Amino acid sequence: MSDTLQKLREANPALNILSVDAPEFARYGRVLEGYDATEMIARARAILPHSDGVVYEPSVPALEAPGVLNTALEQEVYGEMPVQVGWCYGQNLQMAGLEYHKGNEVNVCLTDVVLLVGHIEDVAYGEDAITYETARVAAFYAPAGAVVELPAWNLHFAPIHVRRTEEFATLVYLPRGTNEPLSHRVEPEGESRLLFAVNKWLIVHPEAADLVSQGAYAGLVGPDIFVQPI
Repeated sequence: MSDTLQKLREANPALNILSVDAPEFARYGRVLEGYDATEMIARARAILPHSDGVVYEPSVPALEAPGVLNTALEQEVYGEMPVQVGWCYGQNLQMAGLEYHKGNEVNVCLTDVVLLVGHIEDVAYGEDAITYETARVAAFYAPAGAVVELPAWNLHFAPIHVRRTEEFATLVYLPRGTNEPLSHRVEPEGESRLLFAVNKWLIVHPEAADLVSQGAYAGLVGPDIFVQPI
């Protein structure tokens, strides 16, 4: 166990934070081995902005420029489907919500992060309400440099920063068009109650006022999850 993970576990005893290399992570995703992210990480870090909040940009031209990692992921992970490369960065210690996509997401960790994740099979799709119990959320530590694949059944949201004096940052690979604004009016029926953007189904905590005010479906049941940094 790394020193960073040990300190995170000591600071958050109730969360049982594990490594993405632990067998338990297989239910939620996998670490992609054998991919050289060195050039992409250097490229991103050279232009990475700073933010006190959470910033997500689905498609960043400078990150989508040709490169070894981009080509390898598009060909081998996405089977030559069109892929967008963006990033998520800033400061975040709160779960607030969980989303899923109908297509895999790949995160390249520019910094150490904690991922709060769930599984779509634990979502209760009822006629009157859609709910997910926050007690089912699992926490995993991913070190800088890790390339992590989150399959379509994975529930996730913005990563968590690890150190009080630092921010978090990940590159985000997704099928092109994901997270862009919808072009049609969504009827509040069935699974569509969660449809928040293109290829983005989102369920949030009732106390996440900013997201609820934007129309996100409040269906997380139980306490929101906060992570203590080290």
